[in-house]
Amino acid sequence: MPTLLRHAPGLLVLVMTAQAPTNAADGGVAMTATLETSNGKPVRLSALWSKPTVLFYEDRDSTALNQHVKDALSERGRREGLQDKVAVVAVANVAPWNWFPARNFVLTAVRDIEKQVNVPVYLDFTGELSGSPWNLPPRTSTVMVMDEQGRPVWRAQGRLSPAKLEELFKALDQLIVH
Repeated sequence: MPTLLRHAPGLLVLVMTAQAPTNAADGGVAMTATLETSNGKPVRLSALWSKPTVLFYEDRDSTALNQHVKDALSERGRREGLQDKVAVVAVANVAPWNWFPARNFVLTAVRDIEKQVNVPVYLDFTGELSGSPWNLPPRTSTVMVMDEQGRPVWRAQGRLSPAKLEELFKALDQLIVH
């Protein structure tokens, strides 16, 4: 799974993975959902859990909000050789466009972006990640750190401050097997 983090106008692009203890607040529940690839094929997020992961969930208007986080993850991944130890998963909230012909335009646009950035973008056409048990806000950027079994260990919404970025890296460091 590619782990380079890149920004593409209009869409989010990324997720990193690693190993870690479960956050007591999440009750140890592994998270999953059924999303779609840009080719319209269903994919279970649980199929992606194999190492610590950084998951981005963003709508079209929020993709640049945490570009500094994506850049910092990419830089640190290259600098510390973490590409094989952490996964990055990009999920686009495209629920507002789950109607014909908008849906087809979204699929085409996402395929074009994936070619540019060489990162798969998973599509949430039904808003599943904004519902229970995920409860992610549909109109902002959410960044989550998941352990290798898909259990959330850290999350934040909106533009991450430098302090929140440090928290993200600390959560990720606890999961990474060096």
